[in-house]
Amino acid sequence: MIEEKALTYFNNFPDLKILFFFDEQKEFLEEVQKLSTNVFKVVYWENNPFVLKYQLTQEMQHEKIFLYVPLAQPNTQEAYHAFPLMGLLLANKELQLDNVGTFMEEFGLQRNQKRLVSKYIKELKYSSVQNICKPVLTSGSFQEKDLQRALLSAFLKFKKTENWYSIITKLGIWSQEEYQEQFKTVENKIKANGLEEILLEQINKYTNLYATEFCKTICRQAICSLWYNYTTQNSNLAKEDPYQKLKINDATSIIKTNQWWQEIENNESLEKPFKTLLLHLDKDIQSQQLVKCYGVETKFQYYTPQLVWEVLKVITLQLNTQTSEVLEIINRLSLQQEIKNTERQTIVWLRHVLKFSQEIQQIESYHYNNTEDYIHAYTETGYKIDSLYRKSILAYKKIDLAEVPKSVATEDIFRTVNETYQKHIDLQNRTWLQSLNQIHFDYKELKVPKQYDFYKNEVATVNQKLVVIISDALRYEAAVDLLAIMHGDSKNTAEIKYQLASIPSKTNIGMAQLLPGIKSFNNGEVLSDDLSTSGTDNRTKILQAYKEKAIAIQYTEVDSLSQKEARELFKNNLVYIYHDVIDATGDKRVSERRTFEAVESAKDELAKFVKMLHSSYNVTNVLITADHGFLYTDEKIEDKALEALPKNILSSHNRFFITEEDHNQELGYTFPLKLTTAFDDEVYVTTPFSVNRYRKSGVGHQFVHGGASLQELVTPVIVSSRKRVEFAKKVMPTILNKGKLSIVSNVLKFNILQENEISKLEKERSVRVALYKDNQLVSNEIILELNKVSESPSERLFNVLLIITAVAAETNMLKLKVFDVEDELNPLIEEWVQNNTSIAQDF
Repeated sequence: MIEEKALTYFNNFPDLKILFFFDEQKEFLEEVQKLSTNVFKVVYWENNPFVLKYQLTQEMQHEKIFLYVPLAQPNTQEAYHAFPLMGLLLANKELQLDNVGTFMEEFGLQRNQKRLVSKYIKELKYSSVQNICKPVLTSGSFQEKDLQRALLSAFLKFKKTENWYSIITKLGIWSQEEYQEQFKTVENKIKANGLEEILLEQINKYTNLYATEFCKTICRQAICSLWYNYTTQNSNLAKEDPYQKLKINDATSIIKTNQWWQEIENNESLEKPFKTLLLHLDKDIQSQQLVKCYGVETKFQYYTPQLVWEVLKVITLQLNTQTSEVLEIINRLSLQQEIKNTERQTIVWLRHVLKFSQEIQQIESYHYNNTEDYIHAYTETGYKIDSLYRKSILAYKKIDLAEVPKSVATEDIFRTVNETYQKHIDLQNRTWLQSLNQIHFDYKELKVPKQYDFYKNEVATVNQKLVVIISDALRYEAAVDLLAIMHGDSKNTAEIKYQLASIPSKTNIGMAQLLPGIKSFNNGEVLSDDLSTSGTDNRTKILQAYKEKAIAIQYTEVDSLSQKEARELFKNNLVYIYHDVIDATGDKRVSERRTFEAVESAKDELAKFVKMLHSSYNVTNVLITADHGFLYTDEKIEDKALEALPKNILSSHNRFFITEEDHNQELGYTFPLKLTTAFDDEVYVTTPFSVNRYRKSGVGHQFVHGGASLQELVTPVIVSSRKRVEFAKKVMPTILNKGKLSIVSNVLKFNILQENEISKLEKERSVRVALYKDNQLVSNEIILELNKVSESPSERLFNVLLIITAVAAETNMLKLKVFDVEDELNPLIEEWVQNNTSIAQDF
């Protein structure tokens, strides 16, 4: 606008040299800085009248000048005389913008609208305001209320005319100290243009404030009212609630409150600063008071970080006494999508802690009738404690503890988890080893699968092509997790079994037991059919003596093969693949504290590899097992807690030692090595009475194996095969907040929950989500992969955002449909959705 008007002045007055433009508030500075024309040169007043006068009259005397002056326009005799460039101003012209007639002609307005134009012309003259007000500046719909809303939108720097919800919200955001300058500017404009009344009318309409004077405090209180009523809408008013004067009770007002909230969440420019504002409202609406009045069991609609921490502060005091009740609260919190960052990670951790405590509490006794019962109990439910301990440690390490309030006793809980786990595995394995001792550690007395029979039982009997993956230190509980990931493949039929590893549960011994042949300990240089069992070359020779076209190979080598080379490899009848991620990390002192991270990496790596074996390399049968498991405690083992190793031993580590003679029982249980292995050597192995460690220099003591604990001995055998067709049912989706879905500003936001985790019985599913008018698609389509294996509901939650097209803009009710991508005729879900965009709202 300024450039056009300036060019008009210079065109209409050919002799004009200087066109003055006064802009006291610098409202047009940005527009002036964008001027780009060869007709005139833009010069800026910089409070240098004498230098500037010289430049204008001497250096630039032959140029046409547009002079920008950020001062008040001289409009009195005194002001003209006080202006240093008065002579030049009188000899030239001043750019005027507030021409009502020109404005009305430009926008095609009618004469009866002149009063409104005149009333607001001092604002309408700005191009930035005109851009926002343009849609209402028409002869047919030029109403004062619409213009006032447009002006407020312009004052608040919106890009278009916004609804009253957004206007009140922006005022609330600018009521913060950091926006002091912006708020003061807009407040002056509101008062100068007489807009207080309409603003107060709208604020009072959606709150219980009954405000009579517009100010910063009222704007902040309006947002307090919004958050308070939205958050507590599921609860009846508590008598002791100190904020009850804000409470909205009628259903219509609650609907408006929800619409207001949804408007904010669908407005990209407002959502983030609004959520930031909520962080500061705890001074006004204190989370501590809300929890005190309504209790942690209350289903608050929205949780600020302060409210989350207040709930967690209370429930962490109840972890041991009300485990089930607290777990229910944690599960509900985990489904709240607004909870992010450290708060969410703390909730994830607490859920694992509670599940861990729940499993511990369900233990009625550590004593069983016979030795087999210990193994059965461990493989049926007992392993879950190890799994939940691992997951709780991993989750705890992801928490930014510096952001956790001291009132939430995370360190105390973490220490208690470690102490509880240590006590558990000590009691569990002390009684287990006593049971083993009663049968003199003679595996032949046990009616359970043994590791030394693996080849005979699992490999020799398979007449088809077979791949055996031996993952070093893949513990049984981790293999159960791996199985869950594998179950995501709808054609996979994997199942898990177990076998009892040899004692000592040491890599070279376990690896040897998994091979065919007659074995000997040979003073630690383990042989099978007189061949060394170390290295893949020797293992290949051993295997080929029993299976034609057999080969042993390291996983790292397989991983580096091209697809063509890999296909050649898997043409062999039998492939033994040695995978080492967990032991390679845990069995080093410098990296043992990353053991559980290595477990996660191993699971992911194996799941992808098995799927590739089945799908890309045409391998029908895959076995996954381990040479041994492990013990791990996250607390550092003090040296004083370690037991001394005796002298004159053949072999030792921090969980066993081997001698030529029967050793004194004071250091643990001693028995012939041949009783738990396929060896015939006359040597003896000693293992501690429980989970104790021996003092061994140069090694770590948090991650250990070699002993006889259930965690070290119960090793997995996963049998994986692949069918040509899908055979199991698929997981189902469900909609959260069912019956309460509504479209605001052409956008529908909601959450879909995958009802159950992937398992042998329920496989992954791909679904298509969209909105329909009758059978016509009227939104974008979203494809979701329901393939989550976690038992935690929060980790099976999907955020969905659908945007309706213009076709549906005026339709009150639309239908949300969720289809399996392979069946577009029969929807899994059909749900009516209210289209609030189409409803004529009074805001």
